[in-house]
Order: sequence, then structure tokens, then C-alpha cells
Amino acid sequence: MSELVTVLGEAALDRINALADRVRELEDRVSALEDPAPTPVTSTGMAVGWRGRGTSWPRLIEEAQAMAERPMRVRRVYDPDVPASFEASHLRHDNGRRVQVWSFKPGVGTSSDELVRLFASIPDRSDVWVVPFHEPRDDMPPEEYHALYRTAHRAFVEVGGFAGIGPCLVNWGVRERNELEYAIPELSDFLAVDTYVDLEGTPEEPAVDHLRSALDYANAHGLAFGVGEFGVDHDRREVSPERKAAWIRSFAEVGDHAEHGLAWLCYFHADVGGNFRLDNHPDYVSAYRHVWDAYA
Repeated sequence: MSELVTVLGEAALDRINALADRVRELEDRVSALEDPAPTPVTSTGMAVGWRGRGTSWPRLIEEAQAMAERPMRVRRVYDPDVPASFEASHLRHDNGRRVQVWSFKPGVGTSSDELVRLFASIPDRSDVWVVPFHEPRDDMPPEEYHALYRTAHRAFVEVGGFAGIGPCLVNWGVRERNELEYAIPELSDFLAVDTYVDLEGTPEEPAVDHLRSALDYANAHGLAFGVGEFGVDHDRREVSPERKAAWIRSFAEVGDHAEHGLAWLCYFHADVGGNFRLDNHPDYVSAYRHVWDAYA
């Protein structure tokens, strides 16, 4: 009998904890609706990587800016796991200097306490947008991602001070693989996508048409929009460089369709990615400058 009481007690406790989590989530959502975040100013930038492995990060960033002939307003940052602290994260290379879109890859077993310690170790969080587990479709079902995201969100709320938190999805999945089932809009400040038109074979579509489903979702749920990565495949010979450049230029129109703000656009990559490098063709760089200037 005592064992039955214990089991029932544990089940009741689990239910109470689940309800408490839900209440906190609803309180967070009500608070956000009562005091909505200001519409973000669009930042244009890119990821910076490893072309010169012996080169310092500040120098790599300088080279990327020199190529674009524009300052980098946002840098796309990726950590392949959960860093032990800020000092172990790639955030450290640019923190406090510009907006950073930061993704990292927690596991299902990553605890909220572990993430609280990591988040709290970041000295300047005000310009950091948090993406827990970039492109989750590649690695897990929606239910698994939702549990992971909720854990990250609890730590995010406890520490506070960040620009925002949200998912970054593969945009062709929005159209074909129900990618949006990964989003939890009531716990998100933005919806972001990655988009590589050459992987879909539809370069004749401008960016707005290509992103329409994701834009509609963000607009309907009051979310800012972000482009975590965009790029063109220079080695895809059946599409001309001129057509690829036109695709890049069309991102200058996306902001007009993001009703709650286009937070950032990041090209992938300034200096890595092989056939996806921005400087594979002068037309690509020119098109990128056009986009940058559209949001200046």
C-alpha cells in the first residue's frame, strides 16, 4: 500500500511541476504581450570562419569587412556543443562589439542549471540572439526538440538580458516537411530560417517568395524574423552567376514583409564554405553590398 501511495505521490508531483512550468510559460507570454519588445533594427553581416587557420579572429573579421567594404553589424556564431563558459565559446571573439546570432547544440540531457551557468558567464548579453540547437530537423523529432528548447528557455528567462531567443529552421522544410512544427511561438522572440536557393533548384524565385510560409508564420505569431544563413552555390553551373547575384539582391526586399521586424541577415560564409564563399564572384559581393545598404 505504501508503495502505491509513493507512486501516486510522485505522479501527482510530476503533474504539479508540469502545471507550474506551464503557468510560468503563460506568465512569460502575457508579460511579453503587455510589454512588447521594440521592433528590431535590421543588422546585416555574416559568419566568419577558418580560411586562415593561423589567423586571429579579429584579423579574420577585419578581412571580411574589407571584402564587403562595409562594417559587419552582426556576426553569426556557432558552438558545436555546450561550452563550459563564455571563455570557451566563440562568442568571446566579438562580444560587446556587434550583434551576435549565437547557436549551440545542447543535448536532451543538458540541464537548465548547466545552461544558467553558461548564460550567466556572458558579460554582455544585450546584443546576443540565442538559437538553441540550430536546424533541429536534421537531428531529432519535434517532441525531443520541444523538451530541449523549453529547458533552454527556462535558463534564458532566469538569467535574462539577451536580445531574444528562438528557433532557426531549414526554410525548404517549411514548405515540404512541416518544419514549423518545431517552433514554440509563445516561447519565442523570433523565427529564423536558413536558406540556400541552390539546394532547392528554384533560383528564379526571389527571397520573399521563397520565404513566404515562414514570413507568414512569424507575422501571424507576432515574431521578429531572421535569416540565420543565406548563400549561393557557385559550383552549380546550370545557374548563372548573374541569376545567383539577383537572388542575393532580392533579400533587400524581405524587411518590407517582416511585420514585426527583420532582426538580422547573415551570409554564410565570408571566408569558408568552399563553393558557398561570398567572394567566389564579384557579382555576389556587389549584391551583398546592395542588401547591406538597403538596411543601413
